Amino acid sequence: MAEQPMTDAERELLEQRWAARVNVPSEVMHAARTARWAVDHAVYARLDAPAVVVRAVEALEGWAIAVQQRVAAEREELERRGVEIARFQRDLERGTLSPPPDQGSQP
Repeated sequence: MAEQPMTDAERELLEQRWAARVNVPSEVMHAARTARWAVDHAVYARLDAPAVVVRAVEALEGWAIAVQQRVAAEREELERRGVEIARFQRDLERGTLSPPPDQGSQP
């Protein structure tokens, strides 16, 4: 059975999701660095840094690493399939490529 081509709306959504997915690690790490900066300044100013905030910073840092590893694994899978990443993005933007790993069945 032949695959149905993606509609323009499906392709656009897929493209946006892939771009967001690739940017999530840096966005999360930015949030972690900002929160860590605030905690460090509070400590320097001899203010109590709530334990919940310190744990949140650590959780953000861990999440950033986990997402970065997942995106790296998805890139490796694309490369294993013989797909060059820049070409993948161009083809995705043109609507001539199937979804990236792990995104094919998402609404």
